[in-house]
Amino acid sequence: MSENDQLTRDELAKALPRITAWRIDPDEPVVCPRCEVSGLNIIDRSARPYAEWYAVSCAACGMDATINIPLGPPVMGGMD
Repeated sequence: MSENDQLTRDELAKALPRITAWRIDPDEPVVCPRCEVSGLNIIDRSARPYAEWYAVSCAACGMDATINIPLGPPVMGGMD
């Protein structure tokens, strides 16, 4: 695994709200959490309802990482 495959804690903290903004408006350019250049490529490879998985890459700095966000287990119907 190369250093471009892993995000630092600070980079991950920057990436998460940017992924959220991308999910709201996928046509809006996203800034890379590593080099701060616009043009971060995000691919949603999620397996909902179990986890969100995002492949993120940046042509400017060569970053190529995967972000996993575990989700809680599905909730079954409640009792009436």
